[in-house]
Amino acid sequence: MARIRLPLIPRGVRWVAVALVALVILSYSIVPAPGSGTFRTGPFGLLGYSTWLHLLAYGGLAATLAYTLHDTPRPDWQVLALVFLAVAAYGAGIELLQSTLTARTASYDDVLTNATGAGLAVVGWRLVTRYVRFYRARRVADLQVPVE
Repeated sequence: MARIRLPLIPRGVRWVAVALVALVILSYSIVPAPGSGTFRTGPFGLLGYSTWLHLLAYGGLAATLAYTLHDTPRPDWQVLALVFLAVAAYGAGIELLQSTLTARTASYDDVLTNATGAGLAVVGWRLVTRYVRFYRARRVADLQVPVE
């Protein structure tokens, strides 16, 4: 089976990406978004807009962290369990922080939604990495995906 080759950028850059995603989530969790008091449905009309945002945010954080930890010497199941637990704990911590803010409200449903987003991303990561082979990119020229 053919594998897709993707670059694994330097570890320091990957950690900066994790920190940036976490900071974006934190900032949007502290400052109420415009129109956040009204209920709107998200794509496909299946879930509320807020639920979609939680799933995408924490799924994105989990995927970024899984990519960052991809080349660790630990077994995949340990790394992915750590990713899930870390992202779910971060989501719970954000909800605790929101409980102290007058302009925000904390919700157990949001904690579960955050954990669901992390869990879906971890499962997706495991499925995708079966078809991807990562190579170390040390220079900008290494980021070009070679054509086979």
